Amino acid sequence: MREQRILAEIETVLRRDRKLDERLRDLRLPLRLRLLSVQRRLRGAELSLLIPTTLLLALAAGRTGTHAVVIAACCVGAMTVFLLYGAVRGRLERRRRERWGTSRSRMTFPE
Repeated sequence: MREQRILAEIETVLRRDRKLDERLRDLRLPLRLRLLSVQRRLRGAELSLLIPTTLLLALAAGRTGTHAVVIAACCVGAMTVFLLYGAVRGRLERRRRERWGTSRSRMTFPE
């Protein structure tokens, strides 16, 4: 009961602060982080389309043996491998940064 009353008082004081209210209402990720998030989602969509396309083109190239289909399969396959490598490398770097970031914050140095 007492805690609820104290929280209610704090909320009324915070509601009166218009600058804080505006800043909290407009709180968003920085543009750079929003663009990175969009880029990661697009990379996933690209890979979800390129991987089956590569497999279908490879099957068609093996079945027909036409030079155009073989070249198309090689080009799409190279793009797929390149994007897949970038996605895996980015994920590993993110994990490495997170791991080192958390371990650094736990370190204490004697004064």
